[in-house]
Amino acid sequence: MTGEHPNIAIARESFGAMQRGDNKWFDDHLADDVVWHVGGNSKVAGEYRGKDVVLQVLEGSGGGSGDIDVHDVLANDDHTVILGTAHLEAPDGDRIDYRFVNVFHISDGKITEAWGMSENDAETDAFFDKFAPA
Repeated sequence: MTGEHPNIAIARESFGAMQRGDNKWFDDHLADDVVWHVGGNSKVAGEYRGKDVVLQVLEGSGGGSGDIDVHDVLANDDHTVILGTAHLEAPDGDRIDYRFVNVFHISDGKITEAWGMSENDAETDAFFDKFAPA
């Protein structure tokens, strides 16, 4: 078998879209009935259902800046796994670096389900609480 699984490109593009704040990309690549799981115990942790709800969550996570280093993407027809390190800064100047694993289910070029997990919830929860709606 030669070439890259098509789900690898979608996973990589999703992180580029996140960094650019490109919700149009997500609008085009999320299934209408997508389920998005945010790991940890922060105020934004939990399960979000439906494209409109997930887009609101993604928009709400803006306001900060940073870079994401994708170490590897592994994919087959059932699962796409992204291993990486995030280097983020909140609007108040607080910074965090952490390793993460994201798992996507992708069907017909659309993300149908996603799970995001960080290496150290105790460290990332306080940072992500800054992005919870007031």
